[in-house]
Amino acid sequence: MWVALFSNSGSELGAICDKLSKKPDLVFCDKRRVEWHSSISNDTILKSHNSIVKSLSILPSDTLVTLHGYLRLIPENAISDRMYNVHPGDIVKYPELKGIHPQAKALELGLSSTGVVIHEVTPEVDNGKIISSAQYTIDSNETKYSLINNLRDLSIDLWCDFLRGKVW
Repeated sequence: MWVALFSNSGSELGAICDKLSKKPDLVFCDKRRVEWHSSISNDTILKSHNSIVKSLSILPSDTLVTLHGYLRLIPENAISDRMYNVHPGDIVKYPELKGIHPQAKALELGLSSTGVVIHEVTPEVDNGKIISSAQYTIDSNETKYSLINNLRDLSIDLWCDFLRGKVW
């Protein structure tokens, strides 16, 4: 079973589903801020964070759970061995990119590169074991928005490679 969580539009998850021609068995969102991506809009269940945590706590132990811009901490009692998050910052090389707005931080720090990582979920922000990563060279003309979009595209590819090995 594959369960996915997101907090905004679900655009990353929708693009992954489109690219793989596969959808999660369950999709949860904790806030409806904008319209959800068309590929997952009919399948998404809107629940409070606390309700999502309760749902996670009763899933079978072999359930794969992926977080796609899910902007909440998962408490330890709801974390499984097969729960993963993507982070749009090279937190291996630059731990200061952990947390929110890593793209803006990378530009503010004047970094020449960054990347995306898939890591195990822990109760601490972006602190789990790194499972997969991809590097990205920051262009001299890069803006915050272009970096956000470029890292999003990179994360979609990274997720697709990861999911092909875990789900099918």
